[in-house]
Amino acid sequence: MRDALLAILILGTLTQPAQSQMDYYGRLGVTWSTKLMRDGLVQEIEVKPSLAPTVTLGASLPIAPTYRAGLEASFTSSGYHSTELDVQSDLGTLRTGSLLLNLEGPVAGQLFWRAGVGLIGYWPADDQGIFLQGGAARFLAGAGVDYRPPLLRNWDLMFSLRYDFHRFTTDELQTRGFTGSQGVQRLSASVGLARARR
Repeated sequence: MRDALLAILILGTLTQPAQSQMDYYGRLGVTWSTKLMRDGLVQEIEVKPSLAPTVTLGASLPIAPTYRAGLEASFTSSGYHSTELDVQSDLGTLRTGSLLLNLEGPVAGQLFWRAGVGLIGYWPADDQGIFLQGGAARFLAGAGVDYRPPLLRNWDLMFSLRYDFHRFTTDELQTRGFTGSQGVQRLSASVGLARARR
């Protein structure tokens, strides 16, 4: 990821940004998630991801004088675990990838809002437990804010907070009789570089 951000920075120094040009950015951060599954019929059992390192890449184009539309892709990788009778068990590695189609606009100064819809995919390192029949893909809705103070002539720092929501289930859970789905909320914080719009 360091090499990708360096390449973006070098490319940006060779060009003069304009309001009508494409905006692109890269960020590193962490993502926190609520439970993927909770069952309390016989005894309480929960499955939850750990705090996940996150890489985000995005780009947008102006669609009006103050609004932009774009795509934002985020990737996470962390452990996940089950908790049963207050005993926690490691379940291995779980990766996610999400793609959001975003609309963005100004709040005040260098602060911007963002909202979008898209997809999220879950890819476990091993097909076991609730992922015995493989991963899952679900619709996703998200929102957030970006703060972009100037850094260099062609670059801004980018501090971002994101919230998203989706319903979670897997083929294995449905096979086991879990016909409903669990609402999953995620919060992320990240920092990176964005091409200046000045």
